[in-house]
Amino acid sequence: MANSARSGRHSYVDRRSFLRTAAAGATAAAVAIGGRRAWAQTGGTLTVTSYGGPWEQFMRGTIVPAFEKEHPGVKVELAIGLSKDWVAKLKVAGKDNPPYDVVVTNEVWAAPLRAEGHYAKLPADKVPNAKDVAPNLRIKDDTGVLALVGPIGLSYRTDKIKTVPKSWKDLWTVPEYKGKIGIYNIVNSAGQMTICLTSKLWTGGDKDIDTAYKKIAELKPFKQTDFSGDMEKLLVQGEVLIGILDMPAAVRLKKSGAPIGWVAPSEGMIMFEQDVAVTAGSKNKPAAFAFVNWMLKRETQEMWLRQFYWLPANTQVKMPDDIRPIMPVTQADIPKILLWDWLWINDQKPKLVDRWNREMS
Repeated sequence: MANSARSGRHSYVDRRSFLRTAAAGATAAAVAIGGRRAWAQTGGTLTVTSYGGPWEQFMRGTIVPAFEKEHPGVKVELAIGLSKDWVAKLKVAGKDNPPYDVVVTNEVWAAPLRAEGHYAKLPADKVPNAKDVAPNLRIKDDTGVLALVGPIGLSYRTDKIKTVPKSWKDLWTVPEYKGKIGIYNIVNSAGQMTICLTSKLWTGGDKDIDTAYKKIAELKPFKQTDFSGDMEKLLVQGEVLIGILDMPAAVRLKKSGAPIGWVAPSEGMIMFEQDVAVTAGSKNKPAAFAFVNWMLKRETQEMWLRQFYWLPANTQVKMPDDIRPIMPVTQADIPKILLWDWLWINDQKPKLVDRWNREMS
């Protein structure tokens, strides 16, 4: 009898456990089905901006196929062009009917679009990889994220320059550099950053235009260009022996055998960056958010690192052993990158351009 009682009680517990397990299983199944439905909803066409040339080739040959494989049902279409064209089309179309779902561009162009309400907030649950992005690369209110970083510092000819630069101020104080300097002009965002940087170096604030122009004029004679590719050529050809250049370009030149060195100045670096944002009026936000999240994942960030030597924004990316020796800086140096008020710069641009043309040309 006792054994029967114990047996019955044990049987009852088993049934109760079974019912709990069955209920839990049903709930899990429902969640799984819901998850599959949510996944199925991440489909359709996704229009993403892209530069041409090697960038387009990499997007079409590597990035897009890898994303589509991981997100079946999504078809990515690339809008090839330049930032100025994308901005113009976005403004003509209006916030509610954008021609693009995801805009990849420099912050100089992204900041005004963001201020005008063209970009959507990136939800934390839809873009979880954003939590691993370096804090100074996160956009306020998460209306975009700086996903790729090209730190800008000083590049020099190792075979012709005896005094290796350590700071931006060396451009002014090292006699050896006189007449051998290369800078970006006002057309390039790096030229606009140079004005803010020079103001900061000599006044502590980044908006003293008078001081900036006066100090830049002291560097004359110098070569100036509006394109990073031209700066690379000037360095290789020896027309410039020390110049402002992004690290990815310097790494490429060095790997090709050019006698090029690169340093991160002690006062901080500036940067070329790629802001990735979802348009407020996108008709396919699920896929757009998925694309941004995918751009921030470790594996994708490493793809860009290997292809173009862009510094990963994701701090969890481990620098590959075969890449680390050629990278002058890593994610640990991202906090040393200086940030600027691009809304102010864009507002001042007509005056900056006019003055540059009068005083620096």
